[in-house]
Amino acid sequence: MRLRPLFAASFLLISSAAVVFAQAPDIKALLNAAKSSEAQTRRQAAEDLGNSRNPAAIPALKTLLADPHPFVRQAAAQSFAVVSDPSVVGPLVVALKDTAPSVRSAAMRVLGKLRSADAVGPLSEILSDPDPIARKTAASSLGEIASKAATKALAAALSDKDPGVRGEAAKSLGLLADPAAHDALSAALKDADAGVRVQAAAALAKSGDVSGLPSAYAALKSKDAMARQQAASTVGLVGDKTGLAALEAALAVEKDANARGMMEFARAQLKSRLGIVDKPAVKKAAAKKAPAKAAKPAPVKKESK
Repeated sequence: MRLRPLFAASFLLISSAAVVFAQAPDIKALLNAAKSSEAQTRRQAAEDLGNSRNPAAIPALKTLLADPHPFVRQAAAQSFAVVSDPSVVGPLVVALKDTAPSVRSAAMRVLGKLRSADAVGPLSEILSDPDPIARKTAASSLGEIASKAATKALAAALSDKDPGVRGEAAKSLGLLADPAAHDALSAALKDADAGVRVQAAAALAKSGDVSGLPSAYAALKSKDAMARQQAASTVGLVGDKTGLAALEAALAVEKDANARGMMEFARAQLKSRLGIVDKPAVKKAAAKKAPAKAAKPAPVKKESK
């Protein structure tokens, strides 16, 4: 028996809806699990509530953000990245002062992903935190938010004693593209760390200032493989024909597999951006051999009579 087209379509639609409904998480069950006496159950509930993407989960997640156990609070903070809502910014800002570094880190990263301007001030304050990892994470999140209100704090972070923080600050300033950071980035071109110089050069180039490109080209010869990777990435994004020549020279002697892979990718990226098309290799035609000349038959001697 064949179903009529209209009936068949309706049947398939109802069936699909039934499957989705069957797979949808039971929000009531998750809310009850969030009140469990078992910390592991609450942690799993925090993750599941986030994955549900249900606005009804937000009050429970805010409660879990104050849970006695750090791993529950961390899971709740991470879930706010999925259940995106302006009301979660406040609790996450409070979590920036959590006693557990993992919770603070999760809150910083999520605030960056939410791109809330209200988080710029609190994140900027963390750039003075004693923990370099916290300072680096805050600098990264400020770059994601991309608010020029963070320019001053990030420019000051270019003088941080930790090169990782300085490099992240330079990278974030490139995302902000604020002319007010020009002088600080130009000064960073003389940083003792090659990675910082590369990030500063990239940040300046994104605003049209290519004065730092020679620093990026020089970093292709750095003893640090990671610095060479960063330099290659920068050259691929903002380099010129001089950069292409520098990449070719670096590739000729590069032994680190990861750095070499980045250089090859950057070379292809740069060639595409510059409109350089490799000419297809011309196969040399095999030379045709001349047919061998047939040997002349030896003259037949006439027998004497």
